[in-house]
Amino acid sequence: MVHDAGVDTGTVADFLERLAARTPTPAGGAVAAQCAAQAAALVAMVARYCEAPELVERAELLVARSRQLAIDDERSFGAVADAWALPRGPSYDDERTAAIGTALLAASEPQAQVVETAVEVLVLIDLLRPAARAGLRSDLVAAGEVARTGSAIARMNVESNVRALPDSEARSRLLRRMGVAKGRA
Repeated sequence: MVHDAGVDTGTVADFLERLAARTPTPAGGAVAAQCAAQAAALVAMVARYCEAPELVERAELLVARSRQLAIDDERSFGAVADAWALPRGPSYDDERTAAIGTALLAASEPQAQVVETAVEVLVLIDLLRPAARAGLRSDLVAAGEVARTGSAIARMNVESNVRALPDSEARSRLLRRMGVAKGRA
């Protein structure tokens, strides 16, 4: 598999074209991270109108983090695809299974961070709501809905990635961060 070196370049149209292609990346994880980035960008805009520079700065950091998480997700899921492409057969099965498990666990980390970032966006929305004029409240509602959507996608990705993995401290820690009970995953 050839990985896209310019994951963070191009237009929205370019991203959508890559998203629609028959390739393992980008996929839902990149969409989740982009949702968090868009939500944080809306919060930054509202914070500017509310003249809250400290919240602008926090929101801009969340935009940058989310953009990086989209890149990290594409790279880590490229590693998952590479693991699935390893040779099959009795002499390879244990190594292949271990490589897939390791890659899936690693690919869950950017998604866990998307959830955490979305929660931070929601905190900023709560801080801005009292100062926002009526016209800006709809932007905060949009930001909240997009942040929750990104979080829901990312949580589902984490649960899906680790569902078949054997219990381990790393797996359990990741699921606890997502608020997932042991019986669900």
